[in-house]
Amino acid sequence: MKPECLVRGFSLLELLVVIVILGVTAGMVSLSVAPSEERLVATEMDRLAALFRLAQSESRVSGRPLVWKADGLGYRFLAGDVPRGEKPDDPLRPRDWPFTVERVDAPTIVFGAEPLLPPAEIRIMTPRRNLVLALDAFGTLTRKQ
Repeated sequence: MKPECLVRGFSLLELLVVIVILGVTAGMVSLSVAPSEERLVATEMDRLAALFRLAQSESRVSGRPLVWKADGLGYRFLAGDVPRGEKPDDPLRPRDWPFTVERVDAPTIVFGAEPLLPPAEIRIMTPRRNLVLALDAFGTLTRKQ
């Protein structure tokens, strides 16, 4: 003879309650994991700073200038007038902005054999904020508040 708790099992209502609880929990977790615009902006600014350092190093080593251009869709590095980075594994390949950009006011930045760059200011307008990035003479990109 089996104990009563083993014979009875779970009712349909109990199973549905558990499924609803799991669904609500999964929804809350997925919302908390989705990147916020602020996190996307911070990540992209870190990536852009690293790419500027890489472009500066690569142009000094190769002796060929690299040009950075940006618009509302994204940014790209050019070797002279030729787009560079057509391979998907090239870190200096053209990239799209990972967030909505309404307008970009950015000078054309030329990385060359000279270790110092002319300081520049990059303004990126999103629907929620205006970002101002400062590039100093050493190629360090910082976010102005």
